[in-house]
Amino acid sequence: MIRLENAYYAVGIDPRCGTIVSLVDKAGGYDLIAEPRLAGNFRLLLPLPGVECNYLDGREQPLSACEQRLDGVTLVWNGPLNNERGSFDLGVTLRIELTSEAVEFHCEVRNGTEHKLAEVWYPVLGGLQGVGRAEDRRSTAVLAPTTNTAWAQPLFTDFGNSHGETLGISGAEHSFCYPGTLCMPWVSLHNPANQRALYFAALEETPRVKLLSFDFDPGTAEGRAGGNWPRPDEVGDFLLGVTMCWTHVPYTKPGETFTGAVIHLRAHAGDWREAAKLYRAWFDARFPVVEPGRAWIRRETAFSDLMFLLPEDNINLTFAQIPDYARGAKERGIGHVMISGWHIGGHDRGYPQYEIDPRLGTWEELEAGVRAAHDMGVKVSFFVNCQPIDMSTEWYRRELYQYGILDPYGVPYFIVNYWGMGTLSARTRFFTARPNTEMNPAHPEVRELLISRFKKLAEIGADGVHIDKFFQTPMDFNPRLTWTNPDRAHHEGILLFIEEMLAACRAINPEFCFSYEGGWDRLMSYTDTSWWGTGEDALKAAFPQRALTVAVAQPYDYSRLNDGVLGGSHLLIGPANYTRPLDYPPMQALLDYAAEITKIRRELFDMVSLGEKLETSQGIFHRAESLLAAEGSFAGSPYARFTIFADARTGRRCLVLGNMGPEPLEARDLRFTDRPAQPCRLYQAFADPRDVTLPATVTIPAERVVFLAESV
Repeated sequence: MIRLENAYYAVGIDPRCGTIVSLVDKAGGYDLIAEPRLAGNFRLLLPLPGVECNYLDGREQPLSACEQRLDGVTLVWNGPLNNERGSFDLGVTLRIELTSEAVEFHCEVRNGTEHKLAEVWYPVLGGLQGVGRAEDRRSTAVLAPTTNTAWAQPLFTDFGNSHGETLGISGAEHSFCYPGTLCMPWVSLHNPANQRALYFAALEETPRVKLLSFDFDPGTAEGRAGGNWPRPDEVGDFLLGVTMCWTHVPYTKPGETFTGAVIHLRAHAGDWREAAKLYRAWFDARFPVVEPGRAWIRRETAFSDLMFLLPEDNINLTFAQIPDYARGAKERGIGHVMISGWHIGGHDRGYPQYEIDPRLGTWEELEAGVRAAHDMGVKVSFFVNCQPIDMSTEWYRRELYQYGILDPYGVPYFIVNYWGMGTLSARTRFFTARPNTEMNPAHPEVRELLISRFKKLAEIGADGVHIDKFFQTPMDFNPRLTWTNPDRAHHEGILLFIEEMLAACRAINPEFCFSYEGGWDRLMSYTDTSWWGTGEDALKAAFPQRALTVAVAQPYDYSRLNDGVLGGSHLLIGPANYTRPLDYPPMQALLDYAAEITKIRRELFDMVSLGEKLETSQGIFHRAESLLAAEGSFAGSPYARFTIFADARTGRRCLVLGNMGPEPLEARDLRFTDRPAQPCRLYQAFADPRDVTLPATVTIPAERVVFLAESV
């Protein structure tokens, strides 16, 4: 056995083929590799003409050399590597290092073949059965920070199966893509039974695609009560365990060498929240983060959006009516209006024809409308996109097709007819809705055509833009992008576009900023506002300043509005599904309530919007040992909700209590468990604030929220 050890870990490696057969967390007192017969190291995919599935498994390759040091080991497979299809001129170097409190994995692959190297899996950690000793490891849960939410699964009791009946593999599987499905490149395995956790991250500054996967052998018991793991008596001598791995998809060319990200594995106390903090520390050391709440678009926690022109030529508002639109917002306490569907073709049609549609007015009328809104103290943003292109336009057929995001076969990855609106046939989404695909801003021509048009918006007074449908497709095999690789092309293009757009627009308006639809940690360097979600957002655990957005588009959306407040989200108010201004009669009562809530959230902004989310009544931020105690009808009601926020600078807390039900709820003996006697100020809609001291009795009206902010 090749052994590597320090005060924190002991790693065992099979000297014959270099598989990782033991990885002991000394503080936790357990071996992560519970079933060493499933041990792995690396795996490669080298597609051949006529055989795409040409995998080479590191477990089947004899080790050529091993260089051992006090703090690490370098494992070398000189090649050729072999499988049932032959020998291939590939060489692999896998370096394992013990660095302070972590185990790190580094991988290089030399491609001496005439084929592209499509996948590189490492480290393949097989035989996992949970975090902790045998008697409690089944309590292990897994959290992956997916876009605008989180994927949480009791993986070692109920493995689940992301793809249903996953064809092509023998057992079950979960897989996630970063950037894409994952907003940050890490996963946490955490066990509440022993308060031990494992942080498993793929860390590099290059924005390239990586896949995180979990496989389960020998198979599951779908539908079984208590979870889908088989019983020990059923398994017998079959190999039982989970395999966890990061996979790159570099498509490394013949004659080149692939060098992968640092895969960082760290055992620690606590749960996934500590993993989020570990990642944030790494991020801060390499990338800037926007100053919390500095951008005006982040400070406006409620805004209105209206689609002036629908894609089927329905006109809802013209530029001449913008002053009335802004006045309606001002009268309801809203300081930001968004203008959607302002360009040729209307909302979600004609992209990227970002010139005004003459049916709505002139540039002069649009500029006058923006100026009138500013005179009222209302900010104005415009709805735009970066990637979507309308395939039905002559411009696409003549030129734009060249910049499309393509799969390995030269076909557009993303073709969608989903954005029909103004007729029944269009809303069915397949009859008459316009076909759209994506272009990549990595092409200089794409950046120039977009930025020149968005700069024009800044010149007429726009305060910012919302970039919708941002970041859809991870890979791009467009042959025009010779300076980059398919796994980097799109993400590098996005960052170039953002940098150049902000530079051009801020040269005109230094306060120009943007929000976007989606979730990617790298964009925290430019903005802290995105769409959509109501609060189950793991990215907010790493970046507390971040705000999601929730839509309030129907007259009786009290529950949705309250969910947004409990999550710390912005409120996007779009009467009648964004087709009517704010004087739409059925929504007036809801808008009055929203105005009251917005006024309260302005006063408590640093806590309930910008602050850290300490605990929620349910979901990923829920704590087994709660910071809140209460009795009365609130304590036992299925309609009761709460969130505890904390000011990131001062630590002051604010408790938001929500009642989603039809009757008032009473919270008696309401208190923080760690601060029994606490002076607070109580805020609720349509009432003056008042001072209370916890423990206290508080009544939450039906379909309302109330706020209790610590006074000191």
